[in-house]
Amino acid sequence: MRVWFALCAFVFLITGCTSDGGGSEFVGGPGPTVSVPSDDDGMGASSSAAATEPEEAAVPTSTTTSTTVSPLDLDGLTLTLEPLVTLQRPVAVAADPQSGSLFFAEQARQVVRLDDAGASSMLDFRGELSSGNEQGLLGVAFSPDGSQLFTHHTDPSGDNVILRFDMVDGAPDPSTQLMVIRIPQMRSNHNGGHLAFGPDGNLWIGLGDGGGGGDPGEHGQNPATLLGSMLRIAPTDDGYAIPASNPFASGGDGAAEVVMWGLRNPWRYSFDPATGDLWIGDVGQDRREEVNVLRAADGTGIGANLGWNQMEGLDTYRQGVEPADHHPPILDYAQTDGRCSVTGGEVYRGSAIPRLRGAYVFGDYCTGEIFAIDSALDEPELVRMNITVPEVTSFGVDAAGELLVLSRAGDVQRIVG
Repeated sequence: MRVWFALCAFVFLITGCTSDGGGSEFVGGPGPTVSVPSDDDGMGASSSAAATEPEEAAVPTSTTTSTTVSPLDLDGLTLTLEPLVTLQRPVAVAADPQSGSLFFAEQARQVVRLDDAGASSMLDFRGELSSGNEQGLLGVAFSPDGSQLFTHHTDPSGDNVILRFDMVDGAPDPSTQLMVIRIPQMRSNHNGGHLAFGPDGNLWIGLGDGGGGGDPGEHGQNPATLLGSMLRIAPTDDGYAIPASNPFASGGDGAAEVVMWGLRNPWRYSFDPATGDLWIGDVGQDRREEVNVLRAADGTGIGANLGWNQMEGLDTYRQGVEPADHHPPILDYAQTDGRCSVTGGEVYRGSAIPRLRGAYVFGDYCTGEIFAIDSALDEPELVRMNITVPEVTSFGVDAAGELLVLSRAGDVQRIVG
């Protein structure tokens, strides 16, 4: 039992599960020593597992989920990890389009810039964050031209807050801070927290269902709430506007900001730089983990219903009924053999690992396994890569398009061939 609680030390952050049938939550204390001065705080929660559902078969090390064979030659591909820096609870990364410097979100503290001179603090959020369970500084993103930096955090009241800062001489200027949007939260878990600008130039904001096991607020299937949804907004000088193609931009039964719904806790999503496809890792309740893809050729999921809380992966949840408009995941896998929480990744379009080009690379937080699938296929083969990253919290790309992987233990590494 002690080993299990140790393993679940950070599961709370990405699973957002609760003791009312939601899997595992974080139990932890101060993080590792870092290269930037810090004073970390501990966070605590509980762990439990539901026993009312039949157990599923685990995903094998390398398996085919359909008769379709991936044209990518991934089997036997050997990858290695190149250490870049040690930070404190890094959970998100973005590359500055102007300088190529990397900006990281440290969950309990600050934004850190990494460049040739080393790591340095850019924005200190201590005193402005809620720090329980899945809360904190959770996301960073640059505007497409690099002139502005956006951050996503939970404030002392627990609400999700998006801030904008102008970039001046390669650094965000605190005096230019503007609150873009605040989203009231129900509980301390399922905050989502990621940010990404799409090929359309709009800001996409992923939000969990408001917390609690099983979506007690019934937010997932209610697009009138911002929770359990993907939002899409157009930042303006004084806040944001609503893109005209949002499904409820002109009214109807949903919030104007909502572009898709049916999410439980979207823990990392990204756009394929070659195709514009949107990839989302959505954390499951207590049985299935899922990966969704919204193809740009099909409208990038505008108006899509991803299923929660009627669906968990490809299965109906409890006594749920599959919605008629359900957009099913491209794959799901069982929470067995230690797997319990998907960490969404990136489609690799770099040049250093030719055999990996075109693969969507993602992981599982609890086992640290790194997986890859052919992003071009609708029924891809799932391949477990040879590398393991304990407590993997996020993926990203550097200015050259090479893959980065972040660990709650503090390691920031580049994936190399």
